[in-house]
Amino acid sequence: MIDVGTNKIKCLGIMNGTSIDGADFVLIEIDKADFSCVYSGMQSFSFPKKLKDRLLKAVQHKIFVNELALLHHDLGRYYADCFKKLKPSMQDVHLIGLHGQTVFHKGGLASLQIGESSYISQEANAIVVSDFRAGDIALGGQGAPIATFFHSGVFGKKDTVVSIHNLGGISNLSLINNGKLEMGFDTGPANMLIDMAVKIHTKERKQFDKDGNLARKGKSNGNLVKKMLQHKFFKIKPPKSCGREEFGEAFYSKYKKELHKLKLEDRLATLTDFVAQSIAMAYTKHCKSLPREIIFCGGGANNKFLLEKISDCLPKIKISTTLNSGWPVQSVEGAAFAYLAAARGLSLNSNLPESTGARRGTSLGKITKV
Repeated sequence: MIDVGTNKIKCLGIMNGTSIDGADFVLIEIDKADFSCVYSGMQSFSFPKKLKDRLLKAVQHKIFVNELALLHHDLGRYYADCFKKLKPSMQDVHLIGLHGQTVFHKGGLASLQIGESSYISQEANAIVVSDFRAGDIALGGQGAPIATFFHSGVFGKKDTVVSIHNLGGISNLSLINNGKLEMGFDTGPANMLIDMAVKIHTKERKQFDKDGNLARKGKSNGNLVKKMLQHKFFKIKPPKSCGREEFGEAFYSKYKKELHKLKLEDRLATLTDFVAQSIAMAYTKHCKSLPREIIFCGGGANNKFLLEKISDCLPKIKISTTLNSGWPVQSVEGAAFAYLAAARGLSLNSNLPESTGARRGTSLGKITKV
């Protein structure tokens, strides 16, 4: 247990996901007595082009081990440089939860996040908790999703079933029944393939389909959606996790010829429809209880057309976002790793076997103090 000498713990969470656009720094304050927390602020930073290009090569497994080692340290230095640019109120922290950049994830076998934690520990003069997934994998778990601990702790409601659903590069849900996690798992892709299509078409001039406006103008190719929904991941029962290995460049390449026969608007409508249907299928096929409300977070929660398509697929379920509860949609994943860091500091079990399949609970993360 880490003694922070106060009943209110200020924790900073740092998150960059599979979309590789930048890093979010999210500050929360946790009450030690009941482990409740409130949102305190957020700042986001874009990756410099050279660093982003190297990260993209790393996640595509196109670099040598010496290059990966250098990138691991350079990304750590980047986090420390960003910390210097934070508002003074966000620099006053007891603990930092650093997720790092996932460069490989194979659920139940291995997961590797890079971004050396020593640099920001030294810069912030604070304890950093990182490498959250390995402990769960050692206990037979998938190592993901692990934000479920935060989702259930902060958004769970009594006497009802709700789902907190993250739309990052990958999509994952946390089904919470009467305030307790019933199950949580990755459902497949969210923004990753849609963003990829935009970047390829615009030669990186645009990074995403803002509000889904381009997809809204197009028409989905239903036959192609059916083909993509045949991916073996959708047949696996939870607990399960996925990443770029399943729904990244290789997946896009498999369908590239058919996708690129379509005009851009139709291409994006098809991919958006695919994402929406895969999410709806996850609820109808795998969830023990259907939620009364799905509360979306992550960058994809800003895609209004995607949320409309999901609602069309699940017409009896209320659709909302975490902003309605005072949490900006982009803040939730960063806040989750701040929350996980606090749990590690207090030696609280933070992996939930209901979502990862681990044999038992444990306090996730490794501690760095320079």
